[in-house]
Amino acid sequence: MDNQDPGPLTHLLYNLENHGQSEIEPLYCWIEDPLRLLMSSKPKASFQVTDPLLYIKLTPPRLHSATIQRAALLSRLDEGLAKKLVLVAAPAGFGKTTLLSQWLAGRPFKSAWVTLDESDNDPVRFWTYVVSAMRTFDSTVGKRSLSLLTASALPSFDMILNSLINDSLQLREDCVLVLEDYQAITSTEVHNGLSFLVQHLPESLHLVLTTRSEPPLPLATLRARDEMIEANAGDLRFSLAETGAFLHQALSAELPESSIRQLFQKTQGWPAGLRLIALSLRNKDGLAANRVDSISGSERHIADYLIQEVFDSRPEALQHFLLRTCFLTRLTGSLCNELTGSTDGAAWLDQLERDNLFVIQLESVGEQTWYRYIPLFAESIQLLARRKFGEAEIHSMFEKASQWYEAHGLLDEAIETAITAGVFERALTWIEKYIGIHELSEMRTLARWLEQIPQPLLLLHPGVCFTYAAIILYSTDRFAPATAARIEPFLQAAETAWRAEGNLPKLGELLSFRGIVAWWQGNFPGAVEYAYRSLEYILEQDLLWRGNSLLIVAQDALGAGQILKAQAIVPEVRARMGAAQNIHGVLAALQLLSEIACWQGESEQAVELNRQILAEAVGGDEMLDDKGIASLGLGRIAYEQNDLEHAQQLISQALDFALARANEMLQVQAVIYLAWIRAAGNDFQNADELLVSLKTGINNATLLREIQGTQARLAVLSGNLLLLKGWQSITSEENPGVSHLQKEREAFTLARLQIAEGRPDEALASLNSWKADAAANGRIRSQVEAACLEALACHAGSNLTGAMQPAVEALTLGSARGFRRLFLDEGPRMAALLQAILPSLPNRALNSFVVALLHSFPAGTTGHLSTGGSVFQVEALSQQELRVLRLLVTGRSNAEIARELVVSTNTIKTHVKSIYRKLNVRRRTEVREVARELKLL
Repeated sequence: MDNQDPGPLTHLLYNLENHGQSEIEPLYCWIEDPLRLLMSSKPKASFQVTDPLLYIKLTPPRLHSATIQRAALLSRLDEGLAKKLVLVAAPAGFGKTTLLSQWLAGRPFKSAWVTLDESDNDPVRFWTYVVSAMRTFDSTVGKRSLSLLTASALPSFDMILNSLINDSLQLREDCVLVLEDYQAITSTEVHNGLSFLVQHLPESLHLVLTTRSEPPLPLATLRARDEMIEANAGDLRFSLAETGAFLHQALSAELPESSIRQLFQKTQGWPAGLRLIALSLRNKDGLAANRVDSISGSERHIADYLIQEVFDSRPEALQHFLLRTCFLTRLTGSLCNELTGSTDGAAWLDQLERDNLFVIQLESVGEQTWYRYIPLFAESIQLLARRKFGEAEIHSMFEKASQWYEAHGLLDEAIETAITAGVFERALTWIEKYIGIHELSEMRTLARWLEQIPQPLLLLHPGVCFTYAAIILYSTDRFAPATAARIEPFLQAAETAWRAEGNLPKLGELLSFRGIVAWWQGNFPGAVEYAYRSLEYILEQDLLWRGNSLLIVAQDALGAGQILKAQAIVPEVRARMGAAQNIHGVLAALQLLSEIACWQGESEQAVELNRQILAEAVGGDEMLDDKGIASLGLGRIAYEQNDLEHAQQLISQALDFALARANEMLQVQAVIYLAWIRAAGNDFQNADELLVSLKTGINNATLLREIQGTQARLAVLSGNLLLLKGWQSITSEENPGVSHLQKEREAFTLARLQIAEGRPDEALASLNSWKADAAANGRIRSQVEAACLEALACHAGSNLTGAMQPAVEALTLGSARGFRRLFLDEGPRMAALLQAILPSLPNRALNSFVVALLHSFPAGTTGHLSTGGSVFQVEALSQQELRVLRLLVTGRSNAEIARELVVSTNTIKTHVKSIYRKLNVRRRTEVREVARELKLL
C-alpha cells in the first residue's frame, strides 16, 4: 500500500504550557521541599510560587472555644475512616467548617486542609495545592508530582496523579485530606482528575469535601459500593436540644423554653440564623422574649435582616472597618490598614475573632496573622457596602488592595484585585511578570484574567498578545477557521511591535508559532514558509521554537519525498524537544522517524518507534492523536507484512482515536487502509463503499484528493476502468498544493491504468524518472514499486526478457526490506508475472520469496503452482531446529522458546541463526512464509 500518514505536526504542542525553555525553571524545581520555604519568615525580594497566601490556603481554620459538641455527627464522620469519601454538602451557614474543625481537633490521625476558591479551577494550581497539602502526611508523598506540576513542560495529569497515588500507598496510618468549598470548582478537568483520585485512593487515605451543592463526581458508584459517608443540611441542622445549648452559650443567659422552641421552628435549626439571632438579642437591653415574635422569613432574608441589625448596633469605627474590608477573601492587619486608612486593623480582627463575629482565624505566618470572613456574613455586608459607596469607591478599595498585594509579593492577588478595580494597565504589567515566571503552566488562570481586559489595551502589550494567541489556539478547536481568525489580531499586534523594536528573536518565535497555526489550518505551504523565515531570526539556543520550525521543515521534506533530507533533520528536532522537555514535540519527532523507517523498509525499527510513542503518550485526550498515529503505523506495518487480521485490529483502533478527536487526517488514512484490507480479500464493493461514505464527511481538498486517488487505484485493480475518466481530469490540472508524494502516487496509478489499457510504452516513459528520483532521495519503497510497474509494463508488452531485470531488482529489494503487500496489491497481473519468471530466478532466496508470494494471493488469482522442481533444495533442519522453528513462527521470543524447550537462550540464538542460514532468510516474517511454502510446519 502506498498511502502514508500526512504528518505528525497535526498533533504537535496541543498545550503550549509544554513549551517552556529548559533554562527557565519554576521555584519548586529548585528546592527539595517547597513546604520548607512556606514556613520561612524571610522577606521575599520578588513574587514566588510559594507565597504566604498559599500556606494560608493549606491551613485549617482555628476552632473557636465557644462551639457545641455534636457527638452524633462526629461519630458519623469517624465512620468515614473506613470509606474513601466523606461528603459534607449543605448551603452557607450550616456549620460545615466548624464541624470538620471539631472532628480534626479531637482525633489523633494526620490531616491536611485546602481552602478552595475560583482561582483553583486552573488544574495546575488545584493540584499544586492538593499535593502540597498531602506532603504534610509524609515528605516523600507527592515529591515527584509537585516537580512535574512545576516543570517547564507539564506532563499529563494522569501521570501526575498516578505518581501521587503510588506515593500514597506507603502511608500506613489513616490520613484525611479536607477540600473546603468545593462548590467553587467548575473545571471539568479538575472534576475528572479528582474522580480518578477518589476511585484509586489507598485504604489509608480519605478525602473529605465540604460544598454547598453536590459535586459532579462518581457519587452513585461510591454509594453503591458503600465507599462514602454523607452529611447534608438535614443532618447539620441543630436539634431542639442543641438549639437550647447554643443559645445558652451564646447569650450567657437563659431563654424561656417557649422562646427556644419558637426560634428553633423559625430557623429550622439553621446554625447561622441562630447565631445571628443570638447576636441581635445580645445587643439589646435585656432579653425580651417578645422580640422573638418579630423574627420571620426565609433563611436568606433572616440573614440579611439580622446582619444589618447586628451591623447597625456596632460602633461606627467597626462599621467603617467591616464595610471597607468585606470584599477581601483573606485578611491581615496591614492589608486592612491599607483599605481603611487606620492602624488598628490587627486589633479589630483580633476582637472580631474573640467575639466570634464574622471572621475565622486561619494562621500566623511570620508577623502576619490571617483571617477570613464567614462567607454568608461577608456577602450580606458587601450589599451594604455597595449601597453606601458605589462602584467607583469600591474599585478604589480594590486598587489599594492590589498595590498592597504587589508590595508583599502576592502577584496572583495583585492581578485579581487590579482587574476588579479596572486598573487594567497595572494588571497587564503584573501579568507580563506572571508570564515570565509561569509561562503557560497555568493557562486557564491567564485566560480568565485576559478575557476581562479590554482588547484595545491588550493589543499594546506584544508579549501578552503572543501568550493570549497561544492560549486561544491550545484551548479551542485548533482546526477551525474561527480560531485562526480570533488569534490573528493578537499576532498582528505582537508582530508589528516586535518589528518596530527590531526584536528579531521574538519575531522568530512568532513566525514559528504562525507555522503551527497554518499547519493546523491545512495551509501547509504557508506553514513551511513561516518555518524557514523563523529560522533566520530564532536564536540557536532557543530549543523549543527552533525545534518546532525544524520539525515543520522536516515534515515538508518528507512530503516532498526527500527522505534523506528529513532523516538528517529529525534527530536534531528530537534532541531539542527532549531538552526543552516538550513531550508533544518528542512524540512528533518519533512519528517522523517511524515514517522514514517505513519508507526505507526498516519495519522492525518502525515498530519499535511506534511502540515507544504508545508508551510515552500518557495523558488526557490531547494524547489520543499520538496514540492514533502510532496505532495506524503499527497497522500499516502489519498490513505490509500481510498480517491482515492484526492490521484490522490496529487500524480500527486508530480510527476510534481519530473519531474521538475529530482528526480528519488520521480518519482518512485509517479508512483508506481498512478499504485496502477489504480489497485484499477481493471485496472491492465493500472497499469502495467505505471510501464513498468517507468522502461525505470530509471538506479538506487535499484529503478528498487522497481518497479519490485510492478509489482510482482500486478501480484499476478491480478492472472497473470507466470510473477513472473523472479522476484523470482532476490529476491533469495544475495544483501547487499537491505534494510531491501525492504526485508520485498519482503517476503510479496512471501507469497502472496505461498498462491495463494496453499502453505499456506510455507507462515506461514516466516510470524511469520516478524510480531514479526515489533512489536518489532514499524512498526505497517507491523504488521497489516503480521497478514492479516497469516489470509489469514489459510483461504486458510481451517482453518477458525486459521484465526480468526490474522484477529481480524489485524482488531483491522487497524481500530484504520485508515488503509483501506491495507485490500482492498489484493483483492478477503481478501473479502472472511472478509465475512466468519463477523458473528463471537467479537464486534460492528469490525463488522461495516468490513462491511464498504466490501462495499469498487470493484463491483463483494464480494458476496451479507446480513449483516443486523449481524451488531450490534447502539443507535439512535438525529435529531440534524444527522444534525451534514451530515455536518461532508463533511469534515467541528467544527467551520464551528457551523456557519452553528447557535450554539456554544462547542455545536458541544458535539454532535461530542456523535456521535463517538454511532457509536463506533474514526476518521472522520470511521464516514463516518459507516454512509454509516448504511444508515444514
